[in-house]
Amino acid sequence: MPAPERIDEVFLALGRFIRLRDRGVQTSFRSADGDVETAAYRGLFVLKHGPMRASELAASMAADPSTTSRHVATLVAEGFVRREPDPDDGRAYRLLLTDAGRARVAELGARRREVVGDMVADWSDEEFDTFSALLTRFVDAIEDRINPCMEKGDAR
Repeated sequence: MPAPERIDEVFLALGRFIRLRDRGVQTSFRSADGDVETAAYRGLFVLKHGPMRASELAASMAADPSTTSRHVATLVAEGFVRREPDPDDGRAYRLLLTDAGRARVAELGARRREVVGDMVADWSDEEFDTFSALLTRFVDAIEDRINPCMEKGDAR
C-alpha cells in the first residue's frame, strides 16, 4: 500500500482535475437556448451504443433516475434524443439518438480527443497507454467499492 502522503497527493490532483474540468466544461457547452448541463451530454455518449430505457440510461451512468429524466427532457427538447415505444413493453419507451444527436456526439468526441491529444502530445505512446490502463483500473476499483453489484458504466 502506498504511503498516506502519496495517496493524499492523488486526491489533491483529482480535486484539481475536477475543478479544472468543471470550469472548462462550463464554457464548452452552449445551445441555442443557453446552457445545457454537461451531465445531460454524457447521456448522448451512452445512447450512441443503441436505444435503451431511461432507467437503463440512469443505471449505466450511475445517476439518479429523476436527474436522468430531467436530462433526457433537455436532450429531447434540443432534438438530440427521441422517445419511441419499447417493443417489449408498450407501457414503456426507449431513448435513441437522432441524427442531430449522433452529429453532436461526433462533434464533442472530436473536440475532446483534440484537447486531450494536445495536452499529452509530448507523451510517448507507452506513457499514454500506461496512464490509460492505470486510470481505467482506478475508476473500476472505485465502481467496485461504491457499488459492487453495478455493471461497469459506459458514461463516456
